[in-house]
Amino acid sequence: MKITKILLPLGLTVAVGVSVVLSAIIWTNPTQYERNRQRSSNTPTNELNARPAKDVYLPTQVIYTADDGKQELLNNRKVNLTTEIRQALSKWQLGRVTKVRVKDRADYTQYLQQKNSLLLSYAAPININMFNTVFGTKLSRKNVEFSRIVVSLNDQEHLYLLDDTGKDVYRVQVKKAHVAALKKILKENLLRVNVKMGWLNKSAMAYVSNNVTVQSYSYLVNQQSTDYFTTRLLNKGESTNVSAKKTKDSTIYSDGASRQLAIYTKSGTALYEDYSALQASLNFSQALSTSYKAVKSIGIPMENLRYYGYDNGKSTVTYRSFVEGFPIFNQSNYGAARIQMLSQGVRRYNFSLYSLQVPVPTDRKSVSLPSTQRVIDQLVAAGYSKKQMASLQLGYQWKASASSDKVVNLTPTWYVYYNGAWKTYTQLLQQQ
Repeated sequence: MKITKILLPLGLTVAVGVSVVLSAIIWTNPTQYERNRQRSSNTPTNELNARPAKDVYLPTQVIYTADDGKQELLNNRKVNLTTEIRQALSKWQLGRVTKVRVKDRADYTQYLQQKNSLLLSYAAPININMFNTVFGTKLSRKNVEFSRIVVSLNDQEHLYLLDDTGKDVYRVQVKKAHVAALKKILKENLLRVNVKMGWLNKSAMAYVSNNVTVQSYSYLVNQQSTDYFTTRLLNKGESTNVSAKKTKDSTIYSDGASRQLAIYTKSGTALYEDYSALQASLNFSQALSTSYKAVKSIGIPMENLRYYGYDNGKSTVTYRSFVEGFPIFNQSNYGAARIQMLSQGVRRYNFSLYSLQVPVPTDRKSVSLPSTQRVIDQLVAAGYSKKQMASLQLGYQWKASASSDKVVNLTPTWYVYYNGAWKTYTQLLQQQ
């Protein structure tokens, strides 16, 4: 009893003392407390925004070729079609990879138009190492690059990896196929657009055969705060003093050492530069994995994000947001994010401050667009050189709504990669 009377006051005294010490720490160093609180609150946001590399590096286009040679561009508005196909293919057992002899372009085109098959296409090359990441396989020859996957529904012993640039074809041995799952996917209520795989100069692409009607959309948009990005990219949970300097067009934040972040509020974009990168040069596999980690570190929403471009000369990887199976081109001048990894060890991240949230009801009508060949003919008639056209792509044009700054309108149109830049075909026609 006496011991209890002695310990009780002593315990209360210790508790009060600890409380006073903790309070003093917070009062004397509120910045550190706030930084820890921000770091804690950022963690679930990061986990919520992030998507695994196997989702970001999924193919961006699916074409089905029937027994009669008819080809259709496929999409599913209810579920992600490429995710469904990936789940089906991940159950296949794949084996040895061997290169197939291809005589010429015509021979290569037969693979692009193989009857009763699925053609899964990327907007830019990947390699077998990334293929293993996406599809959960363990193929060898990991540095082999390609941009298309041909899955035959007749030949259950092989699938093919295609590289348009070198007209290279690689045959992958299939030890155990499950074609029934793919055939079931093809029976779903899919959006189907008649196409034909052909060539535009040195690039293979899907030519839309007839006029096509594509749905317009309106979305609520979110703009992340400047504090969110400075905390993630400059503080990074460290005791860092961040300075700010305003210019005419931007506000530049710096850690005073090797990192700075420029926020361009008017255009809704940002440029982050880091001069402290330890690795000066990266090979292709490293560029793909490092750029993915960079996008993840920024903290932009990744739910609809896809790998869309790789420029070896500029060591740059581009990512775009996708809606209903089609890319958004002018979310900024470069897409959703562009990661540049220079040989001097410098890293530059360009990214958009805006991201799509949820679709909102709209009375905007679907848009009827001409066939691919018709667009090319119009541009040539207007004086543009066909040789300067590298590719054409159905995509969405991002435009702020006149009725609300919280809403963006996504209008379908043709984008043309002309003279090294993506522009809508109507923009090009109006410039002449």
